[in-house]
Amino acid sequence: MTRELGELENAVMTAVWGTSTPMNVRETMDALQTEGRALAYTTVSTVMVNLHAKGWLHRALDGRAFRYTGVCTRAEYAAGLAQGALEHSDDATASFVALVSGLSQGQRSALETALRITGESQGEAGSARAGGVEQ
Repeated sequence: MTRELGELENAVMTAVWGTSTPMNVRETMDALQTEGRALAYTTVSTVMVNLHAKGWLHRALDGRAFRYTGVCTRAEYAAGLAQGALEHSDDATASFVALVSGLSQGQRSALETALRITGESQGEAGSARAGGVEQ
């Protein structure tokens, strides 16, 4: 799922991602109205049905209405967009340089933390492949 969401799709997914409990259409519509969006029930329902059909939302019948949850987290969605963008690059290093040069200090710190976390897990696998010999 590396396709960018449309404006209304993103607003609906933001509402769904913003709660830990499954949401029905009415609850989603209410959440969107608190953000200053006046949308009809049928509009929100159509967007949620479409997001389900596209594989963005799970749904389960609860009485006469469906309750929806996200298939992925917002972080997984953002990572998918970034990975999709890198797939279009013919020079991954140049793309990373361009990306990193535009990061804020907070984003750089988050990147360093992520590299440390993933480096630790890959380091263990790497030393096992090398027979436990560090170079």
